[in-house]
Amino acid sequence: MKKKTQITLFALTVISILLVVTIAVSASPNGDFNAVYRIAGTPFTWIASGVRKAVSGISDWFSYIGSYGKVKAELEELRQKNAEIPVLEDEKERLILENNELRRLLDFDDYSTDYNLVPAQIVAEDVTDWFNTFTIDKGVNDGVKRGAAVIAPEGLVGIVTEEGLGTSKIITIVDEDNAFMCRISRTNELVRVRGVSHEKMVYELRVDRLSSASSIEVGDKLVTAESGGVFPTGIMVGTVKSVSIDRENGIATALVQPAVDLTLLSKVFIMIEK
Repeated sequence: MKKKTQITLFALTVISILLVVTIAVSASPNGDFNAVYRIAGTPFTWIASGVRKAVSGISDWFSYIGSYGKVKAELEELRQKNAEIPVLEDEKERLILENNELRRLLDFDDYSTDYNLVPAQIVAEDVTDWFNTFTIDKGVNDGVKRGAAVIAPEGLVGIVTEEGLGTSKIITIVDEDNAFMCRISRTNELVRVRGVSHEKMVYELRVDRLSSASSIEVGDKLVTAESGGVFPTGIMVGTVKSVSIDRENGIATALVQPAVDLTLLSKVFIMIEK
């Protein structure tokens, strides 16, 4: 056996013996060696405690950095959702209004079962400010056809006179060239109605050729009649606001206030026959 190997084995033996003795002596809480260990070991305990706290602090710091990144991402997501809320509210309000308009339209009569209602937006109005004509954003591509009736929730608006691929032109019921048949709701009397447009921006209809036996009165409601087939029957047209008799020829006429306020109109519905 080499001398170096012998020295190594000897050193290991001595260390082993010292460890056994140390364990045996330290097992006694009242032993002198244990007291020495407590005094000598205290600084090492402090050092170990400090190291543990430092390591714990570093771990907490990295954990905080990770949590901060997660919280920041969540806050950004919340900001994006909050930014979308006004848009969603506007869309919700629009859908509610459109739904209410459709409900009011369907309350007219059962003609809705024979027609599809195509909503359209007014994109251009009569340049004369007489509101005789206007242009909508729907055309042939949407099923719009010339001669189709145009209505609003309040009643009759007019008729399609020209149709393009994506737009159409509407002539309103107050145009002087627009004449059609109506019935008085109260008496079912058949009368002819013609549009009247004044330069003073007065929009009304005139009932002419009334018979001497006519019982038309102020406040009577007029609805579209079946005569001529221009418009579906039963659509609200307007309310009689005055009745007069020409003293020279004895002919009676009546003025009617349209049910739809054309000055406030922005959306209409085209009635497309199924």
